[in-house]
Amino acid sequence: MNKKIKTNKLTETLKSKIRTEFVQGIEDDEGIRILPTLENLIKSHNVAKSTLYRIAKQDNWKMERDQFQQQYQEKLNKERIKNLSEESKKFDNNSLNIAKSLLATVGQTMNRNALEINEGKQGLVPTQINALANAAVTAQRLAKLALGEATENMNLNANIKDTEAFRSAMELLDSVAEQRRESDSKSVH
Repeated sequence: MNKKIKTNKLTETLKSKIRTEFVQGIEDDEGIRILPTLENLIKSHNVAKSTLYRIAKQDNWKMERDQFQQQYQEKLNKERIKNLSEESKKFDNNSLNIAKSLLATVGQTMNRNALEINEGKQGLVPTQINALANAAVTAQRLAKLALGEATENMNLNANIKDTEAFRSAMELLDSVAEQRRESDSKSVH
């Protein structure tokens, strides 16, 4: 004895709902898109298997699903790129601010050193000045990277607009050299 299982009639509304679930998938409670198979949909909507397979093939549901998935993936990729781009901008801005702060600290230290030398106190030793110069170069490289500029083969620009800072650094180096000469001549005599 074969007992016939009663199925739901496949109305246009139900057909449209099943097609949408097959083509676009179903989002679960966590927002994850699940792509049910035709078998899953046949069971969940209790419709005739042969009828649904025939309609799905006839209306090219598989092709529609593939196209939808491709468009959906492209949309996700665009959103990811946009989010990564925004994160990259934030990171670059933070890096630029760090570089500015580092350069400001180097500048303040050099100015403080110049004041101490003018007051007759001993200034920074050459290794400290070298460390400050290296910190300034590192800050410059960091800033250039944050701005999207190349840091390889950096050349110094001879057209320095802020000649006061350059002149101050050169005077500081001259005073250090002079102090070294004086200390060397005192130790010889």
